Amino acid sequence: MTSGPDLSSTPANRVDERDVYPLSKVARAVEKMLEDRTRGRLFWVRAEISEFNINKGHAYLSLVEAMEGNTVARIQGRIWASRLSSIRKQLGQEFDEVLKPGREIVFSAHMAFHAVYGFSLNIQEIDLDVLLGEMERRRKATLEALTKEGAVGRNAQLSLSPVPQRLLLIGSAGTAGFTDFMTHLQNNAWGYVQDIGIIDATVQGTQAPAALVKALHRAGRVALKTDVDAVVMLRGGGAKLDLDAFNDLSLCRTIASMEVPVIVGIGHETDQTLVDVVAHTACKTPTAVADFILERTAVFEESMAVEARAIAQLARTHIADDKGLLGRMATFIRERPLTFVRTERGALHTGANGVVRRSRSLLAERLAQLGNVKSLLASGSSAIVPVRYDRLRDAEEQIMREATRQLRQHEERMGSIKGTLAMLGPEPTLKRGFSVTRKDGKAIRDAGELKVGDQVETQFAEGTVSSTITEIKKNDETNQP
Repeated sequence: MTSGPDLSSTPANRVDERDVYPLSKVARAVEKMLEDRTRGRLFWVRAEISEFNINKGHAYLSLVEAMEGNTVARIQGRIWASRLSSIRKQLGQEFDEVLKPGREIVFSAHMAFHAVYGFSLNIQEIDLDVLLGEMERRRKATLEALTKEGAVGRNAQLSLSPVPQRLLLIGSAGTAGFTDFMTHLQNNAWGYVQDIGIIDATVQGTQAPAALVKALHRAGRVALKTDVDAVVMLRGGGAKLDLDAFNDLSLCRTIASMEVPVIVGIGHETDQTLVDVVAHTACKTPTAVADFILERTAVFEESMAVEARAIAQLARTHIADDKGLLGRMATFIRERPLTFVRTERGALHTGANGVVRRSRSLLAERLAQLGNVKSLLASGSSAIVPVRYDRLRDAEEQIMREATRQLRQHEERMGSIKGTLAMLGPEPTLKRGFSVTRKDGKAIRDAGELKVGDQVETQFAEGTVSSTITEIKKNDETNQP
C-alpha cells in the first residue's frame, strides 16, 4: 500500500516559502492514489437512484444514501454504452423498472477519478436477484401486517350483486389492459350493457400507490351518493418490479376498508400481488375481469330463465288441476240457484202475508192513539196560552227595571271618575304649586337623567322658565360641576 503520490518533487513555484501546485497536478495525484489503492478491483455497492438519464448511449446516475431522512452520501455513477447494452440484455423487461429514480439497487463498479468530472462509480453489473429478494421480503412483511390487522378477507365479506352493472373503473386509460377490458365488456355476445364510471389513475411507477389510493377514496365518495355494484381496478401485465406497486401496504389497507366490493385484474396468469389477496374478487387479467362480470350476469339470467320455466310448468299444473274443479263448480252454480230460489220464494210469500197482517193491526192502534192526542190538544191549549203570556209579561217588566237600575249605577260611577280625573289633570296640578321640568320635550323624573350644562324648561301654572343646570344633588350626594 502506498502512502500517496509525491507532489514535492516538481512544485510549480514557491510563494512565501510554500510549494504551490497546479490543480491538474493535484487531480492526477488523487487519480494515481485511487488507482494504487483500488488496483482496478470491483466493489459491490448498495445505493438509491435519485436521478437517471441516458445521453449519447451512456447512462448517468446520481446515487445517494439516506439515513433518517438525511442524505449521508452522494456520488455520480456512469454506465458506459458498452456495459449499458449488456445490462439491458441482462435485466430484460425489468430494465426500465430497475433503472429509475427512487429505486434502490445493488451493483458492482470500478472507482474512478477524472480531473474534470471528479469521482464516480463506473457500474459494470446490476444484481437483479437482490432487488427481487428485497421485494419479496417486503411483500411477506406486508402480508403479515395485513393478516394481523384482519384486512385479508374483509372486503370479500361484502355482498356482490348477482348482476354487476353499475361499475367504477380505476385504471390508466389507453393502456392495453384497460382497452382489452372495455372492448371485451362492451362487445359481449349477450348484448349486456353496463354503466361504467371511469376514474383515471397511473398504475406504474413510484407514484402509482398514492394515485390508486386517491382514486379509491374518490370511488368511495361516489358510492356514498349513488348505487355502485363494484369497483374494478385494472393493470395489464408487466415486469415483476412493475407490479410491486400493488404490494403497497397503504393501497391494500384502503381496498380492505372499502364499503363496496373491489374486483381486481392485475398482471398475467402467473402474477399474484397483495391486492389480489385483499380484494373481494381477484381475476388473473383485465380480460378475465370482464369475463367474470359477463358470466355472473349470464348465470343470473339463466337462473331466472330456469325459474321462469318452473313457474310456467307449475302454472300449467295448477290450471289443469283447477279446470276439473271449475267444471264441478259450474254445475253446482247452475243447479243450486234454482233450488234456492224456490225455497226462498215460499218463505218470501209467507213472510209477506205476516207483514201485511201486522201492518194493518199496528196502523189501527196508531190511528186510535192519534185521535186521543188530538182531543187532548183541543181541550188543553186554550188554558195554557193565557198562563204563559202572563209569565212572559212579568219577566219583561223585571228585565226593564234591572236594566234601568244598572244604567243609573254606571252613570254615577262615570261622573265620579270624571271629577277625579279633572282634579288630577296637569293644569289643576300646576295650580296647586307643582311644576314640570322637561329636557328636549321629555319630562324629567330623576335628577340622574341630567348633567351639568344641560338646558331644561320648567312649566308652572302661569308661564315657563328656561334654565341651565349648574349643580346636581341626589340622595344627599353632591355632584360638583
